[in-house]
Amino acid sequence: MSRLFVMLAFVAAGFATPLTAQTVSDPLAEWDLRETTGAAAGYVADAACAECHADKAESYADMGMARSFYRPSGDNVIEDFTALPYFHVPSGRYYEMWRDGDSYHFRRYRLATDGTRVDIFARKVDWILGSGNHVRTYLYQTADGALFEFPLAWYAQDRKWEMNPGFEFADQMGVQRQVRRRCMACHNAYPEVPKGSDLEGRPDLFPHDMPQGLGCQRCHGPGARHVRKAIAGSEGDAVIRAAIVNPGRLPRERLYSICYGCHMQPTVSVNAPLRSGRGIYSFRPGEDVADYLTHIDIDDATRPKSERFEINHHPYRLEQSRCYQESNDALGCLTCHDPHVKIKPAERAAHYRKACLSCHTLDQDGQPEMLTSDPHPVIPPEADCTTCHMPERRTQDVIHVTMIDHRITRNPGDLAALIAPIEKTPTLVSGVELLRKGTLSGDEAAIQNILAIYSNTARRVDYATDALDRILNSTGWRNAEPWLELTLSHFALQRYGDAERAARALLARDPDNPHGREVLALTLNRLGRKDEALAVFETLLRDHPDVARAHFNYAILLAGSANWEPAMSAAQTALALRDNHWPSHRLIGQIETAQGNEAAAIEAYLDALRDEPRAPRVRELLIDLLHKAGRTDEAARHTLPDPP
Repeated sequence: MSRLFVMLAFVAAGFATPLTAQTVSDPLAEWDLRETTGAAAGYVADAACAECHADKAESYADMGMARSFYRPSGDNVIEDFTALPYFHVPSGRYYEMWRDGDSYHFRRYRLATDGTRVDIFARKVDWILGSGNHVRTYLYQTADGALFEFPLAWYAQDRKWEMNPGFEFADQMGVQRQVRRRCMACHNAYPEVPKGSDLEGRPDLFPHDMPQGLGCQRCHGPGARHVRKAIAGSEGDAVIRAAIVNPGRLPRERLYSICYGCHMQPTVSVNAPLRSGRGIYSFRPGEDVADYLTHIDIDDATRPKSERFEINHHPYRLEQSRCYQESNDALGCLTCHDPHVKIKPAERAAHYRKACLSCHTLDQDGQPEMLTSDPHPVIPPEADCTTCHMPERRTQDVIHVTMIDHRITRNPGDLAALIAPIEKTPTLVSGVELLRKGTLSGDEAAIQNILAIYSNTARRVDYATDALDRILNSTGWRNAEPWLELTLSHFALQRYGDAERAARALLARDPDNPHGREVLALTLNRLGRKDEALAVFETLLRDHPDVARAHFNYAILLAGSANWEPAMSAAQTALALRDNHWPSHRLIGQIETAQGNEAAAIEAYLDALRDEPRAPRVRELLIDLLHKAGRTDEAARHTLPDPP
């Protein structure tokens, strides 16, 4: 029996000692619980929920959401480490993973013509992302808190190592793909971070100690108030229950807002923009998700909407079903899924058949009744309706995985063809549109649409930039986020006067925005106002010393004037924060070369190629210095053949 349950029993019996200022000021403190503060305030450790709701906590632990993010452990090994190294033909590189007790380790390298390993990147795995039901991917964390994804993944369905989505091609990000807060906000419980640090323009950094998995409070809301009242036990059951969100008692649109905040993803290629003023960790159960973000759909020039199928398409495909459209909102996620309980394999057919028969009827022969005169094919009473009407299908974004297609169809066609291996075909976005028309004002709808376009085009679309500029300036738009996007787009298009104007407007609304301040400094430098740029950098780095990229860009400006010592110091600070930042290694190599320290420059260039083997011009500079130093064998090893 849990200690909290025992305490509550004594409270109910009238034997508890009243909590006074002389005994304990906060009921949470008595049970070694603390309430989070900052951007995600009011939460407690999810383990506290299990004290009273042990049955729910025990069953939920088997759900994939509960195992969405965690530390490596020798007690939870599903991989085959003997099947490595993995050779990736397009990039010509080898990838390895090995385990040492509770630790996982990663290594990437390439073979020179004499068989020597070059460009060796070796790192300990800090986090695992993914339940392992389908995929596990592996992350490492730098000193500043940034997370990066390793290229290699374990695909549990086929029990094999393959590249992560997006790494299938020769031109891929290697070990430089940063994991953004938008991704982690759905893959894990909210971390405890300072208030405002989850707003647009703040660096994507995470604590080194984070929750592990999506816990109870992602669907029930912050639990500190509820737990505090339960411990105190003085206000009655109704008050205690009212202090936490029960999703089952919410109106339908608020209930499914909890699911749709993460699972309504019409495409992975375009982000659903947050509403202006919203932090990434600001959504709370009980809200309408449309007040938090704007769902976006696309046209894909490579395939019609009815044929798009991605790994996170569950409600998107369900809403395309005639069953859903004619259900008058009766059909939804919870028709089939209890988020607390994983259905056992032996019970799945009966479970899902029962859900279908809550709407559909059987004919006199016990077969599902058809709307046409044709009889339903004869199936046994225990048959699973979903096998035919919601078949597994290979996903187009994660091609080594098959998932249940939630678009309910009368005739799915060739089931074997649906799961047959496919080649990765990048999405070609030919149009972007709001998924829920009419939920926003005209100006905000246009802004959100443009922000979605930016997320797919690296902010280099002049027509979208011109449209956004007109809207923001004509309305005097009060929120800062679109102004940041406008600043970045003008800068990318080399419209530096417009970029300065947009940056000033941004900082008038959000004076402390670190990304905005950094781009303003870079813009001023491009406009020939270097002293002003340096001054902006100096105040930015004083206020935000953890922004590695800003230290690097500051170093670039200093090096441009041959201020070698402060430039070197700034580049080294960037590397102290983020040791995989290859541009800082390259800059140090250039500074060392300029000062005649060629041996040190060689080491810096080797470090840059370790972190990014495709770093522009670095290999050529390294080979030249190696020849000058008489290290011809090493120079030959770095004269690499093209990938196969």
